[in-house]
Amino acid sequence: MNGRSSFPLKRVGGLSALAGTAVLGLAVLTSQGVVARGNPNFEGMISAAQPTGFLSSPDAYNISGGAVTVDFDVVTTNFTDLTQTVALNFSAHHILTYNGVNVADGQPGQPGITFSGPAGTTQALMPGSQAFSETWDANAVVAIARTYSFDACGYYQLDMWAPVTPTGDSGRDRATLASGFIRVLGCQGQPTPTPTPTLTPTPTPTATPTPTATPTPTPTATPTPTATATPTPSPTGGVGGATATPTPTGGVQGITTGTPSTGSGNGWLTIGAVLLIAGAGMLAVGVRGRRIDI
Repeated sequence: MNGRSSFPLKRVGGLSALAGTAVLGLAVLTSQGVVARGNPNFEGMISAAQPTGFLSSPDAYNISGGAVTVDFDVVTTNFTDLTQTVALNFSAHHILTYNGVNVADGQPGQPGITFSGPAGTTQALMPGSQAFSETWDANAVVAIARTYSFDACGYYQLDMWAPVTPTGDSGRDRATLASGFIRVLGCQGQPTPTPTPTLTPTPTPTATPTPTATPTPTPTATPTPTATATPTPSPTGGVGGATATPTPTGGVQGITTGTPSTGSGNGWLTIGAVLLIAGAGMLAVGVRGRRIDI
């Protein structure tokens, strides 16, 4: 009885463990994203491997100590029996927005973006594009190496491409040989230069001359006239009387003085782990039941 019931239990446990393993593998694969790619059929004559030599976003370069030089290396193969010469360009575009969100600063402090292509982005061409030619002998392998310097933060798309004549309704004006995405951070760590203040001389005050006092003239006293006595005639006859002296009159003149201013991958990992653990448990219980019957 126990032997028969343990078989379906082990079978269910094995299927659960298998499903858990598959979900875990799928979660790991989808979490990686496509960060760089080579064109396996460039204009029907050249095959390019995935480019190397640089850190792919969301990993980041740090320019807090100065500009960084990014390497872009790609191995190419001429799969035709003819010699091929192609005029190529190597350029960088600054990614300004991604799905409508401003990401021009590279999103410091956030996990970052794993790009799978230019879809959903708006970009601006950076100065410093490089034009060169490359020649492949028949069936030859050629390794192409280019460099680009960055001194500003943000996400960037690197492309090695050739201009083509637009045909039909596609509107395509270039053929891409290889491309990749990088992230540059560290601008917030750069010190802002402090301007040196210019000293303004303090003007010296001009002394105001003290006015010289004007002397006040001293008034001159007006002399008082002396009264002259008028003789009184003596009466005729009789006794002579005394002579009266008149009182003099006069005055003194008075003096007047004046006053002076950024996952869904974590959910799949959890589901896979739960299924795997459940399956292992069922297998263990089934084996144990089998041993008891024996």
